[in-house]
This record gives sequence, structure tokens and C-alpha cells, in this order.
Amino acid sequence: MQVAIVLPVIALFLFGILEYSRYVMLLQIMTNAAREGCRYAVMHTDPVVIGSTTYGSATSNVNTIVSNMLGGQTLSSQTINVYASDPLGNNTGTWENASAGQWITVQITGNFTSILPRLLFMPSTIPITAEVVMRSEGN
Repeated sequence: MQVAIVLPVIALFLFGILEYSRYVMLLQIMTNAAREGCRYAVMHTDPVVIGSTTYGSATSNVNTIVSNMLGGQTLSSQTINVYASDPLGNNTGTWENASAGQWITVQITGNFTSILPRLLFMPSTIPITAEVVMRSEGN
């Protein structure tokens, strides 16, 4: 009788811990991926041409770095934005020709999808934004 009362409460508590842990893990992964993408962007504002191949200053290159750093984790409705900004992360234009000392921002936005939202009495999606602002090294 006592197990029938206590076991559902313990299970609910454990599932809540697991969901919150997944949320915090995904937030940390997104922040690290944005940081690595921003680091790449601030070092590659000017394209490098080797032979006939151009490397560097393309948003697709930053998106590739971010996607690789995500390790297969994604958010629903995920978007990756790269832009020149002020120190607060407000968009001021394109980042590709940023001069030395100008700010560049990488922002990842999307929705965290809960596995057990009804059981835990929580919303099925929670918005997440990871944003990193760094100064351009102006190659």
C-alpha cells in the first residue's frame, strides 16, 4: 500500500530531474557551439584563397563549425545567425568584412522539446537562445 503511494511520487521526481538535466545539457552544448562558431568567425573575416579554392569568410562555414560542435544535438525550429554587432549583441550588419575590433555575434535559437511534458506538468517546448559576442581579429 505504501509503495503504491510513494513510487509514483519518486518516479515523477526522477523524471523531472532527468528532463531538467537534459535541458541544462542542451543549453551548455548550444553555448559551447556558439562560442566555437564565433571564434571561427572572428578569425576568418577575410577569405583565404589557396589554389582556386576560397576558405573562410562565409556564413556556411560558421554554420558547419556550429553544427559539428553540436554533436548531433539539435533544437526544434533551430536557426543559426552570424552578424556584426555592438557589444550587447544587437545586429549592425554583415560580419564578413568586419574590421579589427568590431564585434561579431553568433546566435543559436530554437525550442527544447520535452520528452514527458504532460507527466511533468510542463510546456512541451521551451525556447532556448545561446548568443556569443566577440571582437573581430580583422585578418
